[in-house]
Amino acid sequence: MNFDNIELRDLIRFISTLLGRNFLFDENVVKGKITILAPQSLTKEEVNRVFETVMSYFGFAIIETKEVTKIVKWTDAKSLAMNVIEEKEQPAVSPEDRPVTYIHHLDYLDATTLVGILRPLMSRDAYLTAISSTNSLIMVDNASNIQRLKEVMKILDVPVSKRLETIRVFNIQHTNASDLAKTLQTLIAAKKGATPREQIFISSFPSTNSIIISAPPEDLKEMERIIGEIDTYRPQVLVEAAIVEISTTKGLELGVEWLVGASSGKQGPATAGGFVQQGGSLMTVGGAIGSAVAGDASSATQAVAGVKTGLNIGILGETIRFMGKDYPSLAAFIRALSTVEDVNILSTPQILTLNNEEAEIIVGENRPYQTTTRLDAAGNPIYSYDYRDVGVKLKVKPSINKDGFVYLNIHQEVTKVSTGATATELITPTTLKRSTKTTVGVKDSQTIVISGLISDDTTGSKQGVPLLSALPIIGSLFGYKKSVNEKKNLLVFITPRIVYMPEQMEEITKKKKQEQEGLIKGKGIRGKESS
Repeated sequence: MNFDNIELRDLIRFISTLLGRNFLFDENVVKGKITILAPQSLTKEEVNRVFETVMSYFGFAIIETKEVTKIVKWTDAKSLAMNVIEEKEQPAVSPEDRPVTYIHHLDYLDATTLVGILRPLMSRDAYLTAISSTNSLIMVDNASNIQRLKEVMKILDVPVSKRLETIRVFNIQHTNASDLAKTLQTLIAAKKGATPREQIFISSFPSTNSIIISAPPEDLKEMERIIGEIDTYRPQVLVEAAIVEISTTKGLELGVEWLVGASSGKQGPATAGGFVQQGGSLMTVGGAIGSAVAGDASSATQAVAGVKTGLNIGILGETIRFMGKDYPSLAAFIRALSTVEDVNILSTPQILTLNNEEAEIIVGENRPYQTTTRLDAAGNPIYSYDYRDVGVKLKVKPSINKDGFVYLNIHQEVTKVSTGATATELITPTTLKRSTKTTVGVKDSQTIVISGLISDDTTGSKQGVPLLSALPIIGSLFGYKKSVNEKKNLLVFITPRIVYMPEQMEEITKKKKQEQEGLIKGKGIRGKESS
């Protein structure tokens, strides 16, 4: 069942022929195109489910009758004949979330009063009305939501002597209602010596991201307090990164220039610098990690105490000094670094993520790898290929504490195809991979640099007199081959910026736009001359 940009009316005709069903629909209303990809064969039941999902995606409802299946707009479904379920029946007859008309007779509660409680829990296009003469409710909604509402009414429609005193609907703003409901249910289950569990009802409604709670006043007040503390605006973190590859020789030249120009309040300017050792790593003792946090080396060292041997971190602070100039941001520093010879800027990703949520950036390509070879009946080779990602991958998960300190779980990986590949290696290429996982801590807007990911790159070149250098045996007399081995060090610069309010995001967006316009015009961001 594979269709490329098929019209809905053509899809309906296909389903009608395949399943032997009669459909009634208005071609002027049922419009749209969709692509369906099904790599494996489907049963008729699975085909029917796919079809119903497509119709629901476009806002159409499927109404079953004895003679024909009608396809109408969801908003019109409640006015048409459809599945009508009495209160003793289970809405499970429509498991695919078809629109269902449900009639419920109340024994104790007033139907008109219950309308105000249930309406916020229903879907946007749902229908609800009370019949006072029979004290009944008629509701039209999808089957799964009807089932939830039935559970709510079962709890509420009890004699006054057994009824709980307080019912509240909480519209959750910043948290997932289902997850929050599970948390509250766990707290109630673990609570000992309090109100019995069966007297408290909690249910979530994903369609409106709301929670309904029925509980004694004292329990409801406590849960309201918990919801208020959990359902708060979550700060975001803008993670700016730069992944730079430099030769170890150039690293020695660059390393001595790193110096922090950040301020530490009354303690005066804090400094942290360092240089690249012969092995290509930032020195982590003494000069490499200084006081970028509290004015002494111990504070900065504690922030990276879990780093393994061979992986080193330096704290550059909010202002970076390089070649006699101060650069106010990582973007400005990278702009200057791009003009330095033997420095290859692999990627400068930026991503915004919520606090305690992982963000991932992948910049690269999907390379084919030959995996197997077999012969067909005529003896011709048939090749099978697999595809693997090659490039730069960066995963960052920020965690903010109350003092504005950001802890970063970092997973960085650089994969590339080895250069100078032979004909065989072009089919099954060799890849070079450098990766690291670590957790670091840094203050808001400060820059850290991770180093120690060293690789040996071998590049080859061949020159000679045309034709003569290609001759066997004597060809080497008319040309030469050159192989160069170079150690390269990978540096990862990361700057987290906390965004507490949406207004801050507007300011950051404006600043980033100005930076990009400057880069496009070739002006960059000039550093201030150091005195």
